[in-house]
Amino acid sequence: MLFWSRSHSLQRKIITAIVMVGFLPLSLSLVLTYIEERRALRETIGANFKEVAVEAARRIEMQVTRGINEAQQLAAMPFLRTSVTESNRTYVDKDEKTVQSMIKAWQQRWRQRDKQSEFPLFINRIVTNYLIRWHDIRKSDYVGIFVTDNRGALVVSSIPQVEYYYGKTAWWQAVMKRGTGKVFVSDIFFDPAFGTHVVNVSTPIIDDEQHTTIGAVTILLRRDTLFHSVSEATVGQTGHAMLFSSDGVPLVCPILSPEEHVVKPELVNAISGHAAGWTTAANDSHGGENSIVGFAPVRLGTDLTPESLGGKRWVAFVRQDPAESYAPLERLVVQVTVYGLGVFAVLLLIGLTVARRIARPISLLHEGVQRIGSGRLDQQLELKTGDEIEQLAEAFNKMAVNLRISFEQIEQRMEDVRRLEARYRDLIEHSPEMIYQLNKAGQFVHVNKTGLDKLGYSLEEMLQMRLWDLVPKGRETEVLAYLERLVSQGRSTIETVFVAADGRPIDVEIHATALFESGGGLVHSRAFVRDVTERHLLEEQVHRYTTRLEQAVNERTQQLVASQERYKALFDLVADSVFMVGEDGIIVAVNKREEQALGYSEQQVVGRSILDVVLPMHHDDMRGLLAKIHSGERQVPTQEITVCDAAGKETPVEMDLILVRGSDHTWMMVQLRDITDRKRLERQMHTYQQELEAKVSERTREIEETKQYLENLLENANDVIYTLDSEQCFTYVNSKILSWGYVKEDLLGRPYLGLLSKRHRGRRLKSTLDIGVKQVYEVEVLTKSGEPRSVMVSVSPLHGAEGEILGVLGIARDMTETKKLEQQIRNSEKLASVGKLAAGVAHEINNPLGGILNCLYNMRKATLSPARQEEYLASMEDGLRRVQRIVRQLLDFSQQHNPELALADINQVVTRVLLLTDHLFVPHRVRLETDLSSDMPELMIDRHMMEQVLMNLVLNAIQAMRSGGVLTISTIVEEAHCLVRVRDSGCGISSSVLPRIFDPFFTTKNEGEGTGLGLSVSLGIVERHGGRIMVESEVGKGTTFTVSIPLSTERYAIGRFS
Repeated sequence: MLFWSRSHSLQRKIITAIVMVGFLPLSLSLVLTYIEERRALRETIGANFKEVAVEAARRIEMQVTRGINEAQQLAAMPFLRTSVTESNRTYVDKDEKTVQSMIKAWQQRWRQRDKQSEFPLFINRIVTNYLIRWHDIRKSDYVGIFVTDNRGALVVSSIPQVEYYYGKTAWWQAVMKRGTGKVFVSDIFFDPAFGTHVVNVSTPIIDDEQHTTIGAVTILLRRDTLFHSVSEATVGQTGHAMLFSSDGVPLVCPILSPEEHVVKPELVNAISGHAAGWTTAANDSHGGENSIVGFAPVRLGTDLTPESLGGKRWVAFVRQDPAESYAPLERLVVQVTVYGLGVFAVLLLIGLTVARRIARPISLLHEGVQRIGSGRLDQQLELKTGDEIEQLAEAFNKMAVNLRISFEQIEQRMEDVRRLEARYRDLIEHSPEMIYQLNKAGQFVHVNKTGLDKLGYSLEEMLQMRLWDLVPKGRETEVLAYLERLVSQGRSTIETVFVAADGRPIDVEIHATALFESGGGLVHSRAFVRDVTERHLLEEQVHRYTTRLEQAVNERTQQLVASQERYKALFDLVADSVFMVGEDGIIVAVNKREEQALGYSEQQVVGRSILDVVLPMHHDDMRGLLAKIHSGERQVPTQEITVCDAAGKETPVEMDLILVRGSDHTWMMVQLRDITDRKRLERQMHTYQQELEAKVSERTREIEETKQYLENLLENANDVIYTLDSEQCFTYVNSKILSWGYVKEDLLGRPYLGLLSKRHRGRRLKSTLDIGVKQVYEVEVLTKSGEPRSVMVSVSPLHGAEGEILGVLGIARDMTETKKLEQQIRNSEKLASVGKLAAGVAHEINNPLGGILNCLYNMRKATLSPARQEEYLASMEDGLRRVQRIVRQLLDFSQQHNPELALADINQVVTRVLLLTDHLFVPHRVRLETDLSSDMPELMIDRHMMEQVLMNLVLNAIQAMRSGGVLTISTIVEEAHCLVRVRDSGCGISSSVLPRIFDPFFTTKNEGEGTGLGLSVSLGIVERHGGRIMVESEVGKGTTFTVSIPLSTERYAIGRFS
């Protein structure tokens, strides 16, 4: 216990210092190592968990995406879409109540079938069997596959345990009402019909022509599929993956049931972001605290409906028991603790040994110094250590001797100081000025006798007072401010008033100095106080007299200056040049404006005659005007004269002369106003007026000539030209109307419809007024004598200044005679082509008929075996079918009808044709390449006719590439036409054959492969669309057919002319 006593505190400090110097760096390094290892371990585990979560999310995405892709494949199959379309057709032309009654009846039949495990008879067995085979392949992943129509009624299904009607379910409404292309994926839910948890994947069935949703394909994905994807992701012994929804609901967990999880809001906020990551969770939902967890969002690349996944997102979640995660860290803590305790024990032993050797001599030195400090200066320290402690003991011995000598000298000096103090005290007390001393609280600590006599206070009274107690009430703040300056600056001066003991005021001037201690603190202040009462009285009298005198002078000066400044400001700010002229015509003053306008400075012009500024030709007039002012007129009328500026330039001005009377003088004010710009503008205005009048006359003449020219053009045109107002009444018609028996006066103001035959009235003209676009169409007009005439009419809207439709402009061309000539030409062409057509028909039909007659001849002999007879019958049937096909195509060729035009996307027409011919490419070893323009506008075409044309061209191209090749189809816009090119890499067409390819019944194919009518019918269809077909071919390299169709949206078709 003696070792740890107070006398051994130095020894404890030495031991503590040695231990701390060694142990603190070691501890710090161990702590930093632990922290760094903990951080590295957490980041490694977190990154690993993040990767595991990303992999689990990818597996889940793959399973769901595969279900979506297969549902979309099923939705694109033609036979399945045909089944849905047929189901939808049963609802056509029926009201809602009837449709619902039909659905309820079918639903009742579905539920009342004999065996619930079998399909009823009204279900399409062909499509159902196909779905069952598809389902068998994916039975491990799918519970079932079924298809519904646009009312939610079942069309086909791979399993019979499904419901019949889904029109009110959320998934069906989401797929049908969210637009085309939106896929629905449900959250995981329990389906009692199958007794398991499933995920509903539904995709819409899109109609290619209408681009509308006509039904839905639904796949019920097993939860076990997602369970296997999640359970395959493991970490160590206790780590596993889970599937959460973004609101924290556990969906799939291989360890606990969803009800056993405890999910905190903090965990939900941490994992519900849009990016993968990891974090430390206070509770990992499995009871683990401060667990490291990884998470990754499940991203489904397909465009889903907002209702998918219950309106939330899926998150893959990975966790591990914290004990397993932090096990390496706990082992590190044990190792670091053991190592630290060992080092601490070694340092403690070293410190104890060193402290004993240092503390003993210091303790002896401490005891000796205490004796010297108690006044025993003859005490000597005896230490023999041979180091700095021994030298310190000798220094203390020398210090004791020196202190004894110094104390003796100090006593002698103190006696001298007391004598000087008495001498200076007498000097201060009898000084002619007051002297005082204040402590740092502002209280008097000394006042000399002069001050006591002047103030009338005793010394005891003064020592109880502060400096501000001597000043009148209200002036204490001045004294306090003075003391603050004294403390901050060290010196300060103030003039104030002291109140004596009898109430008498004394004006004083105080000069004070502050005394500070070495640390900067105030010790006291001393001051000399001078009585300045008489000086102040004298200064006050002088000041009052001086103030009154200065005030009187300033008032008078200000009045004079203000008057002068007002006059000068008005004089200089006048907009005109002003000369002040005396009675003798001499200039006495000018304003600033004159120097700016005429350039004369005040020094140049003052003292000269006003006539020096005016041109000589105005001198007489100027003298007369000056004389009028002298005679007493107040002002003369404004005159226009010319003056000369300082540079000698003549300037036109307006001059005003005004008489100005003073108290003792009379002046004339001459105002000159520069009118140079006005004169120039007057000249320009006159010139512009003359030019404008000339241009107006010229323009009026041109308009009259143009009007006459246009009237001649309109009146002499070969077509009837007219205009109608918004009420469809004539407002103008040219002289060509005389050819129909009418005069202009017969039609002007009358309705346009009265000119047409009954079957052509109104419809197209009203369309022009409504939609405001140009139209060309053929109508029948009645002449005044009642004769019908065929007329081609082109009508265009007439717009007003603000874009409104005011009426229409029409051009009518009489086509009656032209049509008669065309009909005669067509009749002659028909007669010429009948021969060719008859020859082609005879050739095409004669060959199969010859074969049939030969078979009949052989069968009539009755010598054929039954097998041979069957072979002959099959050959005869094939020949008759060929004849039937020839006759059908001949009817199509002869009965061509006008196309039914409607706006359509040519790219979609091409895609439809390729879809129908897709099955031919692989067998014929044909590779398809497409280049469809993305900015192609819609065309006015007959969609079905155009499909027939492109189908024929594609089939011809495939047949031309017998050894395979490349088929290229492209669309492009050139010069207001849409071009569809069909290019093959086949054998090509020779130059001798090329001119005949569009002739009816001309073909280069083998007998039975074609009739030769395909290209002829196609050319007729394209020409009725106002287009044409162009052919480029090179033998051995291939052929390119180009279909050119105009881009015009005018709704008219052109008759066949080829």
